[in-house]
This record gives sequence, structure tokens and C-alpha cells, in this order.
Amino acid sequence: MPLAGVILAAGRSARMGTPKALLDFRGAPFIVRILEAFEALDLKTRVVVLGPDAARIRPVLATHDCLIVENLDVDAGPIASLRAALSALQPLRPAAALVWPVDLPHVRIATVERLIETWRRERPGAVVPAFGGRPVTRTEGARAVLREHASQTVTLAGDDPAVVDDLNTPEDYERLVREVNRDAY
Repeated sequence: MPLAGVILAAGRSARMGTPKALLDFRGAPFIVRILEAFEALDLKTRVVVLGPDAARIRPVLATHDCLIVENLDVDAGPIASLRAALSALQPLRPAAALVWPVDLPHVRIATVERLIETWRRERPGAVVPAFGGRPVTRTEGARAVLREHASQTVTLAGDDPAVVDDLNTPEDYERLVREVNRDAY
């Protein structure tokens, strides 16, 4: 099976005060924008991991072809969401998973295309890691996964500031809206 797309959208969005997945970005909720990116990238298998706001987010996903998984251990952080997604993907055996946090709807498609192309060129036989060995804790998260699989990691230089953006507060969101719309008027 080819590459699968995973959206991590299970957080509490406590600092934002409202589910980030439902915030508007260029006329559509964050989560829909990312699903549309997956569709444009021709990722047929799409998994969305939801948490406490699942009941509010599910209706927005009704017209999109995706597998919805609920993370029942939200307090364990994004690593628990990733585990839930990988568990759901296991029977489908994708070659790899492209994981996209819901609070980064503004990452350029070209950036993701470069990432996918680099993966295809550098690691065509790579598989989704099973996270064996010692347990990964919330405080370690992605760093522990990268450390555990350092031999399978490829560093990709880029110029897309969105990949390191933080959208955690209403002020962060207002900044994003201002930046996106600054050339519209």
C-alpha cells in the first residue's frame, strides 16, 4: 500500500479556547484544509485522530473519505494520537505515514510534495515504525521516536516557515489570519 495521510487533531486546544480543527483557514476549517491537501497529494488512505471534541468535529468530516480514530488517552499527548493512528493503519500496511498536526493548515503543498519526493528517493522501502523498545512518554514524544529510528531519518532543508509555526492561542490565530489576508486587500 502507498503512503497514508494522518491528521493529529485530538488535542484539547485549551489555550486556543476552541477546537483548532474547526478554526477557519481560507474559507474552510483547518481539518478540512489538510484533508483537501491529502486529496490533492493523492493520498487515498486518510486517518484523522480526534479527541474530546470529536462530536463537534465529526460532522465537518462527513463529506470526506477518511477513517476517524479516537484517542482515548489525550493526556499522553500527540504520541498517543500517533499510536492510535498507527494501530488503525496496521491492517492496511501502508508503506509509510505522512503525519500532519491539525494546527499547521498553512504548510505549503510544495513543502509536503518535497517531503514525499525525498522519502520516495531516500527511503523507498521504509516502513512505519512500530515504536518497539522502551515506552515513549509525553515529555519525550517525537524526539524519542526520531532518536529510536535515527537510521531511518532523512533531514530535509526547507524555506516554509509554517512547518515550525505555533498556533496555540487566539493571538497566534489572529496573526495567521492577518498574514494570510495581508495581500487580499
